[in-house]
Amino acid sequence: MRRRSRGGGGAQRLIAPTDVLDMNGTKIGLLIVSLLMKPPVPVPGKTDVCTCAAAKRDNEWCKHCNVGYVASVKIPSKLLFEEIDAHGHDIQPESFKCKSCQAALRSDGYCLKCRIGFVRKQAYLSLLTYQLAKGKKKNPDTFACAACKKHATGYGWCDSCKRGMVGNVAITDAADYAKATKAYDLLILAVRTLARCELCAVAIILDGWCGDCKVSYRDGKRVPEKRRHRP
Repeated sequence: MRRRSRGGGGAQRLIAPTDVLDMNGTKIGLLIVSLLMKPPVPVPGKTDVCTCAAAKRDNEWCKHCNVGYVASVKIPSKLLFEEIDAHGHDIQPESFKCKSCQAALRSDGYCLKCRIGFVRKQAYLSLLTYQLAKGKKKNPDTFACAACKKHATGYGWCDSCKRGMVGNVAITDAADYAKATKAYDLLILAVRTLARCELCAVAIILDGWCGDCKVSYRDGKRVPEKRRHRP
């Protein structure tokens, strides 16, 4: 399974491409290789103070409640939360040899081959967090529009305000909004799958393989393919 360490708390991480495998054994060309400037935050554990309000706003983990939030969605699995990898990473642009990544870097685009998006010279390792990074974080409590306030509890498009809300993030480009909602639906499916199998939930997010259930996923659906092994 692909594993990524998280800095959290605003830590800046440097990533550079190299050959790693996803849960299907596919080379994805990316590996976090070092942490910069700030030490990693300790492993989440019980504390005396609930930080869910801030965690929900900032896509973080509440140590007191042992839950994380991405796009305002409650995620009761540390593993799934970490694999979603909600925050951007500092990069070395010259180290990316993939031509699709190079083009994406220039245009704040997304490389489908490597499954990595770029926004403001930072890398995002999932389609959902990439699309959220392209939007603007908002405080729904300040909205005068009742429709937008309602949409912020999930997602929805407001014709009057000409924006879509995905959690607490406003997205004004209709095409980006459509992609973000598709990724949001996968997140909801993954969270619901946790009750059955945590690794399947992660596989749904990564388009990967659950070694426990011996099943692969593509776009949230089981696919009849065998796991490809490391050569």
